[in-house]
Formats: sequence, C-alpha cells, structure tokens
Amino acid sequence: MKSSIHITFDDLREKLDFTQIPGWIAQKTMAPPDRQKMIDQGRFNAKKPKIAAVLILIYEENGLLKFPVIHRNTYPGVHSNQIGFPGGKIEKGDKDMADTAKRESLEEINAQPDKIEILGELSELFIPPSNFLVFPYVGIYHHPPDFSPCDYEVKEIIPITLNEVLLDSKRTLLVLEHQNKPYQVPAFELNNGMKIWGATAMMLNEFYTFLQNSLHLPTENS
Repeated sequence: MKSSIHITFDDLREKLDFTQIPGWIAQKTMAPPDRQKMIDQGRFNAKKPKIAAVLILIYEENGLLKFPVIHRNTYPGVHSNQIGFPGGKIEKGDKDMADTAKRESLEEINAQPDKIEILGELSELFIPPSNFLVFPYVGIYHHPPDFSPCDYEVKEIIPITLNEVLLDSKRTLLVLEHQNKPYQVPAFELNNGMKIWGATAMMLNEFYTFLQNSLHLPTENS
C-alpha cells in the first residue's frame, strides 16, 4: 500500500475546477469494449433517453475523506445486483438535476439534502443497456455519516476512501456473461475485493482523473 494523501474539503472547494473535467477520454478507459466502439464510430444516438442523476457524496470520518457506493438489490432490470452511486430518475418536483441527485440520495441512503453542498458536475454519461442519460454530481456531506439503506432498493452501503481510489485501487478485467458467451470488461478492484465496472467505473475513473489533475497527485496506479 502506498503512503496516504491528506485531502481536505477546502482542497476540493478551492482546487476542483469543473470547467476542466476530462470527459470521455477518462470515461473510455473503463468502458466495456462494445461501448468504446459505439462512441468511437459515432454511433452514440440516444433516442428519448431516461434522465437520471447520481451523487459522489464525500464525507469525513476519522480524519479520512470517504464516499458511499450502494449495492443494489436484485430486481428485474439490467442494473440488478450492481454497484452504483446513489441516484435515480428525475421527477416532476425536482428543481434541477442536482436536486434529483440529492432527493435520490435521501431516498436510497438517507443522506439529508440540507447537509449536502454540491461542488459541481462531471460529464454526463449515456448507458445503452437501460437507455439512461446520467448526470453525475460531486458533493460534500456536512453531517456524520449515519446513512441507512432503503430496504426496497439497496442491499448494502459500502464506504470507499478517496485514498483507496487514488492510491491503492487496481485496474483489472472482469469476466461476465451475455447470451451464454463470456466477455471481459475493465473494472476497479478495491482492497476488500469489490469490483466496480460499467457506468459506475466510467464515472469513477473520470472523478479519479479529475482529482489527479486538479490536486497534482501521484499518477502511478498499480
């Protein structure tokens, strides 16, 4: 394990310039191969996509900055039993996409909206299997992390430290199966053995690259 990096909320507020997000270049690194080809060949053509927002919600615990991901329950749908950020579809009462991200975080992990400070927005991401266009936000949680999972939607809330993502995560390949055929997708493998792949890995890699570039952190990641 590499030595730790000390990052503060002030660092995030003062040094993260959301006009300089890395976009598809960073997302592509962790994209499934078919999705890479789709974008590279100009076949990105979402027809009436469902609109959603997610939140990378950073909080402090025992002197470390962390954020939660959720392990979704098993249900009929393409994102069943997957790891993701708190979030979901826009609803009529939402003021904007950031409001959607906060409301969904309340519903899924009981994060209080009035304790959330939105720092900015990463690049939107289209997810072909579910026809979702997702808007990822980054925020700070000004409250002890007394999160609790929504029984209907969330199997488990999993805390991840920023240090782990920046210094100790590994890039690997995960073997999945589609129509009885195995295929490989890029994935993050964390210290607890958890693997994050698909759209969540794509958004996480943009966030990782954004932090590295903005905070001038070490770039070696093995």
